[in-house]
Amino acid sequence: MRTKLFLLFALFTLQSNAQCWSKISSGAYHSIAIGNDGSLWAWGYNNTGQLGDGTINNKNAPNKIGTDTDWISVSAGYYHSFGIKSNGTLWAWGSNTNRQLGDGTNTDRITPVQIGTGTNWAKISGGETFSVAIKTDGTLWTWGSDSEGQMGNGTNGAHLVPTQVGTDTDWLQAEAGRYHVIALKTNNKLYAWGYNGNGQISNGGFGTTQQTPNLVTTTGTANFIKVEAGVNSSLAIKDDNTLWICGLVAPTNTTIFQQFASPFTFSNVSAGANHVVGVKSDGTLWAWGNNALGQISQPGYNASNIPSQVSGTNFSTQIGTNLYSSAVLKNDGSLYGFGQNHVGQIGDSSLIDKTSITAVSCPALLSNTTFDEKGVFSMFPNPVSSILNISIENNSDIQKIVIYDVTGKQVKFLEGNTTSIFVEDLKSGFYLLEVTIDGKKEVKKFIKQ
Repeated sequence: MRTKLFLLFALFTLQSNAQCWSKISSGAYHSIAIGNDGSLWAWGYNNTGQLGDGTINNKNAPNKIGTDTDWISVSAGYYHSFGIKSNGTLWAWGSNTNRQLGDGTNTDRITPVQIGTGTNWAKISGGETFSVAIKTDGTLWTWGSDSEGQMGNGTNGAHLVPTQVGTDTDWLQAEAGRYHVIALKTNNKLYAWGYNGNGQISNGGFGTTQQTPNLVTTTGTANFIKVEAGVNSSLAIKDDNTLWICGLVAPTNTTIFQQFASPFTFSNVSAGANHVVGVKSDGTLWAWGNNALGQISQPGYNASNIPSQVSGTNFSTQIGTNLYSSAVLKNDGSLYGFGQNHVGQIGDSSLIDKTSITAVSCPALLSNTTFDEKGVFSMFPNPVSSILNISIENNSDIQKIVIYDVTGKQVKFLEGNTTSIFVEDLKSGFYLLEVTIDGKKEVKKFIKQ
């Protein structure tokens, strides 16, 4: 075991100037991120402990939270935060005045606390005073304030702990806005409920609160694949990458979903209070909306209803928007931000607003962890869900394959010239793949989704 642990340590301390981050999520004025070693980091506003570092002091640079390296998903609410670990457990911290953490109390938490004992949490999203989540069995859960029907249970009763909404088991994604939810089922249809003061739940009018999930109708085929909730808006992407919007950030503040700027197609979008950032399939980044604080990264603080390209290429679909700023990842794991920065929410160690896209350095403690992708073999896809494939650059044969988890524990062992590995039975998280070729060992990292 000592040999394995030493190997693990050595691999996780290799240096690179590229890969550093794997996930990002932004709340009102703070951001939560996962390093590419599975560690947890946070920065920005911290008045209620939403950074999770045991203090209520703001941080203007990424600050490590605890020592665990098994985080696989994060979500920043307005003033509270969530994380899901590779074992499927749910953790929360920050503001809890409205029971939005789900721990059965109204006590703020300045470090992560586990919510219940469940090990099948899949997705989580935090609004201002409530939270919504989906489990691996496709069930939908809400908790916190129900002032605008955001619990989705037909009443205005707050929930102290996660409470199931209905009995359906086909929920795919649910995103919380300030006081509303936009959700997607496996049949690619949209549902929305909660506050509708700006038309954000697309029921054809303003101010009509919806207390239960309501099927949203749009023109064309209902083949939606992704949803996003802004403060007072809802956005959805179809499988042809067309973008549909309703609410405050729509060009005409529409009360029903309408296709946005038909020449523009996106792989992912994220909305703040009055701006939107989106990435196209070619890796270019675009932004539109209000620009009074540089939140669309265009010169002259000029607002625009038409998407304008933000400097740079090779952006990933990982985008996080604060109320008036944005955080974006590139495919190499590097992090960038722009917009308001008065409490350090950009993370560049300053408190100066950024009107142009600005790089955020990798913390020394994170060590810019990566793995040398050069070598005798390559693997794909990565991240992987079911089958991990190995490609050998020459005609050499594989003698042995070993997979280790982040603790150094061996979880798979295969002998012989095998180039396809079944990994669906592994839990989500980070793993090391050790391949012995011609008597020599080579190790690479992969992520199981």
